[in-house]
Amino acid sequence: MKPSRVPRIPSCILGGLALACGMLTSVPISAGAATTASAHGTEASMDEADALVQKIKAGTLQAMNDDQLIKTFTQLAPQTYSGYLDVGLKQLNEYELWMKREERLSGTWTSQPFVNYIKYRHKPRQVYMKWLKESPKSGQEIIYDETRRKDASYGHLGGLFNVTSMWTAIDGAMAKGNSNHTVRDLGMQSVVAILVDSYKMRVKDGHPTAPNQIELAKVNGERTIALTWVTPAGMTGAYAAKSKVYVNLQQPWVRMIESWNERGEMIERISFDKVLPATFTDADFDPKNSNYAF
Repeated sequence: MKPSRVPRIPSCILGGLALACGMLTSVPISAGAATTASAHGTEASMDEADALVQKIKAGTLQAMNDDQLIKTFTQLAPQTYSGYLDVGLKQLNEYELWMKREERLSGTWTSQPFVNYIKYRHKPRQVYMKWLKESPKSGQEIIYDETRRKDASYGHLGGLFNVTSMWTAIDGAMAKGNSNHTVRDLGMQSVVAILVDSYKMRVKDGHPTAPNQIELAKVNGERTIALTWVTPAGMTGAYAAKSKVYVNLQQPWVRMIESWNERGEMIERISFDKVLPATFTDADFDPKNSNYAF
């Protein structure tokens, strides 16, 4: 999957308070003071992110009513939105993932969602993915292992075309027929990276970084908090014109992401339906594994 960019989020800037003090005393603020104030703001937002992760793990967010949830997320420092997702995933280096994907490929919306089972290891980046029987291209498999090759994945087609396995470029024609992203971006970490990159872009360009909308939404009957960012006019290099991130209230990670282009067309909907922490061996990313059909 090709890295995408979704709008990101602002931080508490205590440097503003330092500036106010400087104006009152008519003494210019030193660069060191501004840097220290900014550092304190970052520390404060990370403390808030850690606290939010603990609330999720303790079931506190899940127990809140709708109004309490909206109030809790509305009061977060802007940088906290991506910060707590980053904190939540840091200890999840390996996991099994059941994912549902819909994308606009070559200008056409997929008529039926791809349903995939994935074994994902973040460091080093290693991925096994299979298209499940209820999915188009059922039976297709790929393996990516950056310790072997960073530029290619090994795989075979599904169904009657499962004749032979081969190496193909991660951004080649076969890969693009399955997704607008590369295999390196199959994990939930890529969504968090999108949020972080988007936040930095907005800060650099002087654009607001808080979500444009915070609302409750259900994904397959599960209650989530949906955070929507609309890309400001004139901002270049953004992942999408509008993106909506659905936050899992039971675990500190993303439940689903949706994105739209500048014409208002949805370009993707990716749902992380089930996630199980795991411990893998080299055999899990070896085409010779007897459980695979390479």
